Amino acid sequence: MESTLPQVAATALINISFAWVVGVLASRFWLMQQTAGWQKPVDKQLSFAMSAWLITCISGILLSLWTESAIMGDVAWLNAGPAFAQMLTATHYGHAGAAALAFLISALLVHLLRNGPGVSKTYLGSLTVLLLLVAAARVTIGHAYEHGPFSVAVAVEWLHLVIMAVWAGIVFVAGWLVLPRVLAGDAVLTKELTAYLTSMSNWAGAALAGILATGAYNAYRVLGSPYQLIEVEYGQVLTFKLCLILIAIALGGFNKFIGLPAATSHRGLRTVTTALRVESVVLLLVLIAAAVLTSSAPPG
Repeated sequence: MESTLPQVAATALINISFAWVVGVLASRFWLMQQTAGWQKPVDKQLSFAMSAWLITCISGILLSLWTESAIMGDVAWLNAGPAFAQMLTATHYGHAGAAALAFLISALLVHLLRNGPGVSKTYLGSLTVLLLLVAAARVTIGHAYEHGPFSVAVAVEWLHLVIMAVWAGIVFVAGWLVLPRVLAGDAVLTKELTAYLTSMSNWAGAALAGILATGAYNAYRVLGSPYQLIEVEYGQVLTFKLCLILIAIALGGFNKFIGLPAATSHRGLRTVTTALRVESVVLLLVLIAAAVLTSSAPPG
């Protein structure tokens, strides 16, 4: 079945919001010890962002389930209520979606009930487990699940989804939320900011290595030959996604080897922030391309 625009849009919304949630969680982990003046207002923004993006992710999954119900029931989108109820109770797709919703709602409740100034290890650990379970539920409706629930394909796909969210999420949060707040104040390169930037860079590097490894395996699994990267539509989207990742790698390399060493002033930090924002746009397109692949049948 060919993907439709509503399917792709809903999946892209899930991918983007999930990445933001993961990025916020990582940033709050790095900022647990709030010893610098800029960290407390940043943490408040991160707390608000966590609520907003968890709600957005929940909405994305509901839209995805509703849209799939309309397509499977062959009814108008606004008339998909009965098909939606049937899907949730009688189909694997609906069960997986309901599980993802339950985990996300639980995460939102944990955030609202356990959140406070200076997050605890219990808060961070609980949200981490719930988000990993959300990713697992999402993988069960993907192409890899056809190889079996405990197959290598499912494990690799789950890992790919998680580390892609880590990479994109920490870039989104750093470029659009944390560093702009730092630039608005007087802090430049304090030891706390240095620790944050180092953590971001190291995590992004580790995530990138994992993405390349898992992405290579997934491409090997779904493509019959390298020629399908250009001969079939699925391969063309995959090639486009790979090109975007290479651009993002180049931007990340610029920041790691040129931007961050020069971030000893507001001007240097602005350069880092600008590069992160450009990288975030590229990664946004990567997540949209991933949504197209998720909603499309691979060759064969």
